[in-house]
Amino acid sequence: MSRDERGGLRRVLFALGSLVAFSAGGSQVGLAVGPLLPLLDEVGMVSTLAVLVGGGLGMLVGSWTGAPRMIKSLAQDYSSLGPRRSISALVPSFLIAQLAVLLGVPVSFNEIVVSAIIGSGAAVGGREAVDTRKILLTVGAWAGSFLLSFALAYGAAFLLL
Repeated sequence: MSRDERGGLRRVLFALGSLVAFSAGGSQVGLAVGPLLPLLDEVGMVSTLAVLVGGGLGMLVGSWTGAPRMIKSLAQDYSSLGPRRSISALVPSFLIAQLAVLLGVPVSFNEIVVSAIIGSGAAVGGREAVDTRKILLTVGAWAGSFLLSFALAYGAAFLLL
């Protein structure tokens, strides 16, 4: 009896990818709407369910518009991934994210996955297997988004208070 190893890997990757996508979506929606919940308690005009549904719809639109480019970048630009390396990057990413959720620590699932992909590429092929320019641009974008959000929050608080 011959085994279909390639088909089995695809099924494992599909099941694991679905689990990771669910975990990532929940984590991202929580990060997006979590800071709004204390404000909503004060205002009382919008239900928590409506905010969660809005966050989920925002994630859905984002995945429709940006997912193909993001998947290409993750699978080819940062480091070349095959099915086995994809699984080895997704499993620890999922476990780290679930541990963070269990402990109540807000984490960015995107940063976890990108770091795992870069790490798997560096472990297999060394420095030549990862695109250093792409990594530096990504880290710069992460730092820039943090600084921009901090500046916007400070400016909004200054204007409102």
